[in-house]
Amino acid sequence: MAQKRFIAGYSKAYSRVDFSCGKPELDDWLKTQATQQERSGNTRTFLAVSVAEHKVVGYYSTTTFRIEGDEDSADPGTSRGRYAIPAVLLARMAVDQAHQGQGLGALLLMHAMVEVAKASTSVGFEALVVHALDGDAAQFYRSHGFDWFGGGSDLLWITLKDLLASIPTV
Repeated sequence: MAQKRFIAGYSKAYSRVDFSCGKPELDDWLKTQATQQERSGNTRTFLAVSVAEHKVVGYYSTTTFRIEGDEDSADPGTSRGRYAIPAVLLARMAVDQAHQGQGLGALLLMHAMVEVAKASTSVGFEALVVHALDGDAAQFYRSHGFDWFGGGSDLLWITLKDLLASIPTV
């Protein structure tokens, strides 16, 4: 397997032209939106690059997020559901098809979790959230400690407390 490394922030130095994860919306976002979103400060994108191939082989993007409260779905005896919950959204994550099945998705997710844990030392929030694109994505996140948020949505989350317990010390 070619040597891979993570690049913090979006970089035009590595080719993304041939990136294809099998999900056109994720491919297109990397190719057409990532630079603009990074520049505007709306997201932070981290790249997994193949040094030998000089190309992007995986990526993820994060942004701020709020899980809106709902009186009807409030858990009795808790504040969950009544108030907005501050969170970090793992907005996009993908691995090029040529590099799938090698554990790169799990490495990207762990990298994201560590970066989010670091951010928690200076910014307050309660969870890391993902919107499952499909059943396979939901299964992947559930296998890494995420749970359904509830209410019939595609939203999965891991609380900050559980996230911190599941990663190496930051």
